[in-house]
Amino acid sequence: MSSPYATQEDPTVLWFEQSTFVSTHLSSVGYGIHLTVFVVVTYHILKLKPRLWIFWLVFNTSLFAFGTINLACSIRYNENAWVTQREYPGGPFSYLIEQQNHPVLTLGNSASILASFWADGLMLQRVMVLYHYKWWVVLPPILFYIGCVVLSILTTVQLALPTQTSWTPLSLPVWIVLMILPMWLSALIVGRILWHKKEVESVMGKEEAKVYTGIAAIIVESALPFTIISIILLGLFGNEDVAQNLFVSLMVQIECIAPEMIILRVIRGRAWSTRTLQRGKKNDVEDPEPSSGIVSRIEFAVRRDRNSELLSTGLSSTTPGQSTSVFDDGSTRNSRN
Repeated sequence: MSSPYATQEDPTVLWFEQSTFVSTHLSSVGYGIHLTVFVVVTYHILKLKPRLWIFWLVFNTSLFAFGTINLACSIRYNENAWVTQREYPGGPFSYLIEQQNHPVLTLGNSASILASFWADGLMLQRVMVLYHYKWWVVLPPILFYIGCVVLSILTTVQLALPTQTSWTPLSLPVWIVLMILPMWLSALIVGRILWHKKEVESVMGKEEAKVYTGIAAIIVESALPFTIISIILLGLFGNEDVAQNLFVSLMVQIECIAPEMIILRVIRGRAWSTRTLQRGKKNDVEDPEPSSGIVSRIEFAVRRDRNSELLSTGLSSTTPGQSTSVFDDGSTRNSRN
């Protein structure tokens, strides 16, 4: 039995308002997770050597600031629609639709776009490193990334114009670029990890290799949660489904969390990296001396004491009491520990 006090709004209009209202709460849940991740990452960053922690601290703090600004602006905008500007002609629905150029919303959109630049930029850098800066692999996503930046700036400026009261057709290509790019980069990263999985396991053993080839490693390295929500949003946005409102604000928090998790792996010495240690056209894995060990092309971030830094080192499997050193000319030398 329906309540006599229930709103008499059209179901479509009501669903739009409900989805917009709920989206802020979902984003708040994501922000709570974001805050936790930010604190953990910051703690580990401050344990690094001074010359290493400055960049990561600025990068990490910027992502957190973007997520905070976006959520605060979303809350304020919704407050205007349902509380402070409730007498707006046409009600909250009209306010939400017609006030797209409001300074608060423009600031929130700008923060989300900057967060996207940061997140996609880090993933693009990871692809470059994993593929050893091969131009035919990295050039297409770089061009796509530039297109994303240009379209995003144009859309933000357009929405901020005083004469603009709603989303423009330019928003569609912007969303397509924003959603496709992380999916593309994730696929490249996952493909690279899976391609070298057996090689790494044969050198390190399955248990130790899980740090680099396990499910958790793949999810974090490829920013998979961000990719999943991008796929969902792309489908909803393409169908012009109002349900997209549920995920837009949440996506901003996730696109901030994903690169922060990658940063955490890097500074803890668990991130993937690659360098061709052996010159010339040789097999990916070769045995310099039958008793000295196996040297692989894969390079990992190695942790030393309380500090972490990326080191150019090969994977080696040696006999007890021996260590194998790899030099720039590809030679190796065994020494007693």
